[in-house]
Amino acid sequence: MEIRARAELVWHYRDEDKARAIAEAIEVDNKSIPPSLKKSLNVETRWVDGDVITKVKYRGEIETLIKALDDLVFSVKIAEEIAEKA
Repeated sequence: MEIRARAELVWHYRDEDKARAIAEAIEVDNKSIPPSLKKSLNVETRWVDGDVITKVKYRGEIETLIKALDDLVFSVKIAEEIAEKA
C-alpha cells in the first residue's frame, strides 16, 4: 500500500555553530540518497539560529519511510557526538 507523508523534524540546540555543523553534516548525507529513492523521497536539512530543521516528503511503502527516518535520527546522533568532540 502506498502512502504519502510530509514531516518536519526540529532539533533545538540553542547553539548556532553546533546547529550549523550538524545540519551541514546531515545535508551531505541527504544528498547521497540512492537514485532509486530520489523520485519518492525528498529530504532537506537546514539550520535556523540554534535549530536544525529537516523536512521530509515521501511517497511509497511505509517501511521505507520508517527506515529513512531511522537513518536520519541515527545520522543526527553521530553528528551530535562529533560536534561535541570538536
